[in-house]
Amino acid sequence: QPVFTDDRTRCIVFNGELYNFRELRREIERAGVRFSTDCDTEVVLRAHELWGDDCLKRFNGMFAFAIWDSLAQRLLLARDPIGEKPLYYSLDSARLIFASEIKAILIDPSVPRKVFPPALVNYLSYGHSVAPHTMFDGILKLLPGHKLVVSNGQVEIKEYWDVGRSFLNGSLPKSLSSADAVVQLRKLLDDSVRMRMVADVPIGAFLSGGVDSSVVVSLMTRHTTERVKTFSLGFDIGGKAYNELDFASYVSRQLGTEHRELKVSHLDLIETVQALVRQYDEPFADAANLPMYLLSRFAREHVKVVLTGEGGDELFGGYRRYSADRFANAYQRLPKTISDALPHYLNLLPGTRRLKTAVRALAVKDPPHRASAWLETFSRTAVMRLLSPEFRNIVSSHDPALPYTHYYSHHHFQGESDDHLNRLLYIDFKTWLPDAFMEKVDKSTMAFGLEARAPILDPRIVEFAFQLPSSMKVHGWSTKLILKQASKGLIPPKILRRPKHGFAVPTELWFRRTITEWIESVLFDKIARQRPYFSAQRVEQIYRQHRAGMHVLDRQIWALVNFELWHREYIDINA
Repeated sequence: QPVFTDDRTRCIVFNGELYNFRELRREIERAGVRFSTDCDTEVVLRAHELWGDDCLKRFNGMFAFAIWDSLAQRLLLARDPIGEKPLYYSLDSARLIFASEIKAILIDPSVPRKVFPPALVNYLSYGHSVAPHTMFDGILKLLPGHKLVVSNGQVEIKEYWDVGRSFLNGSLPKSLSSADAVVQLRKLLDDSVRMRMVADVPIGAFLSGGVDSSVVVSLMTRHTTERVKTFSLGFDIGGKAYNELDFASYVSRQLGTEHRELKVSHLDLIETVQALVRQYDEPFADAANLPMYLLSRFAREHVKVVLTGEGGDELFGGYRRYSADRFANAYQRLPKTISDALPHYLNLLPGTRRLKTAVRALAVKDPPHRASAWLETFSRTAVMRLLSPEFRNIVSSHDPALPYTHYYSHHHFQGESDDHLNRLLYIDFKTWLPDAFMEKVDKSTMAFGLEARAPILDPRIVEFAFQLPSSMKVHGWSTKLILKQASKGLIPPKILRRPKHGFAVPTELWFRRTITEWIESVLFDKIARQRPYFSAQRVEQIYRQHRAGMHVLDRQIWALVNFELWHREYIDINA
């Protein structure tokens, strides 16, 4: 790269993978176009040459790319519909700089290294930045399904794909029964896996032993004559709460995969965390990025491509909060004396972190703000208490829940569709999924040149999922109903009955006894205490309460540590 057209008037730089490039190539060749390479990058360029920006609607893949047309003096930047691949840019009156990583933009010394204040509030609230903003003032992220065009000195950003345009106002065709919907979903999953297994390099899969990754691996076994290579990770500390290896091993035996396990008992945690900070370019407070990073390094020793199970929860209602949210109205009808007292008494108990979060969220009357409350690392009140008085004044008018309000009330939902759960899923699909999960997967895998592909996030499956009424996804405390029905016969019943279990990381234990001296050296040294953002007294209080076992505050500590390490790595370099 870059790849040029024959007359060298157009060129492209491309990151990602186009899964339907062979079908598109044949169609383009029938139009009389000749290719000089066998790669998908040239297919993207030729497709744009033939169809213009409308080519974006034909692509099935994960990508970020730029096409320069020297005759028209026109630049096109585009990011895939789901946001699997990142695309950052910095824009001022003189120029546009773009890259797949922020650190590439920062190579230019004229780009300022400053914290964007609202982004810090977003980060403290959710553990990550919220697109289009990043933690850097003046560096933005192109939203999924968007394009940026520079022409005649003008910059225009437009959305070219959104599931809502076609589906959120509609519903499942009346001619399609629930049983037919299960069959159709299974066909879509199977074809999506088939497309993503096309590779000229060794390919494998991450296997957690949950429904999503298990069904992907099962379908993989149908499209190869070789044993599928699978990889799992577990922490050999803290018991079963941090280890799913038994489930992954069970699925592997049932499906006959070539399975490898990484058991993490002793690792250079400090060195690994610092490596993550350098790799991610922004502070990232989801501790699951650590096992993803370690598992990626482990898998890369054996394969160059892995399939993952990302997307099943956001499309089909896999999180417990979707079920719990249905109880919000009932909670709010409790006598005020009880509803007011419950959070207070819960705070007196050690642990019960999830229960405290649930009670706090259920008490929020406004649905989009309640949706954001389920995901909070620090509540709005806690963020304001944590900030220094000076910085609090700067960000006092910023509401980190604004994107949630926007997507919950999106105009696509006006009219027939008033499905509360599908609105919550849409919010997570547009925010939580690309900003947290896609970020985590892409940056951890790309650190080792490992390509991760997510079959469940095929746009055809996304569009189909949002046609389904939420009753086909969640009923009571049962989640992902239709996905589990589509998985019957593919994965063991034992796995279908498993409760949801995330990528648990023993930060609670680490921050109490394993790396306490290092944590204190990060949070309480002279430089950290003089930062203009936080109340040093409140930071110390959070740490001491966790250390003493009064409260479980490891997520908050992880967020503060990551921010401080990031500041040293990326901002203090200016000092």
